[in-house]
Amino acid sequence: MEFIDHKDTSKRVLLVCLFIEVSILLFDLLLNYFQLIESPSLQKIFNVAHEGSLGTWFSVVQAAIAGLVLLGLHRLTYTHQWRTWGWLFLALFFLYISADDAAKIHERLGDYIGQLAASDEGSWLGRLSEFFPSYAWQWVFAPFFGAMGLYLLLFLWYQLQESHLRLIVLAAFGCWAVAVGIDFIEGREDFFESIAITLDVKKYTISHPFLMAEEFLEMFGTSLFLYLFVRRFLTLLNLRIETKFNDAILPLNNSRNP
Repeated sequence: MEFIDHKDTSKRVLLVCLFIEVSILLFDLLLNYFQLIESPSLQKIFNVAHEGSLGTWFSVVQAAIAGLVLLGLHRLTYTHQWRTWGWLFLALFFLYISADDAAKIHERLGDYIGQLAASDEGSWLGRLSEFFPSYAWQWVFAPFFGAMGLYLLLFLWYQLQESHLRLIVLAAFGCWAVAVGIDFIEGREDFFESIAITLDVKKYTISHPFLMAEEFLEMFGTSLFLYLFVRRFLTLLNLRIETKFNDAILPLNNSRNP
């Protein structure tokens, strides 16, 4: 007995997220890239490359919702075994992602550490900062995000046994990985300028589509994870409701049939 259709509900969540993401990109494309309406105030609302845009707000909310669903998963699976604490660990990670999207923690902290490292040219961090060709946050936060990514992959691979759900896990990771790759390219000095000069176009003509693709992949990757979390949560919630329902009905049936 299924009290809540976990497949249909999780699919609807994914479609709503995808609709919002495509709408944000479409408005960004029309207002900022093609400039159908020349209004700086209106353009900033939908410009995914700027902080404080609608895209930033959606990323913050989506990651926070994923964190809350994961907290619910932890509650449904809570025992004294260490495996059940994995959902809580992931919940804290996604809540951190939400805070990071809002406050740009990794960019700002990474730049600060990068500047400190660059000021001490004799240290190995100073040499690394000079050698690394992109944003400082990438080499500063690479161990943390790499470890969390590996944990997230292995944990979900263990929890989700269905092959199509594992493919969605890989797709979500793929979106995030490509987004990081695009961000690495964006951080390379004079990358967009050289292409723009070669094609005889403005730098913005080249750089903004890259930024749009990066933000979309980040948002859609999170949407895929949210889909998996909602589906898993509803599956376990159905089992919990069914167990309580059977526990309540069974004594009544036994009393009627002595």
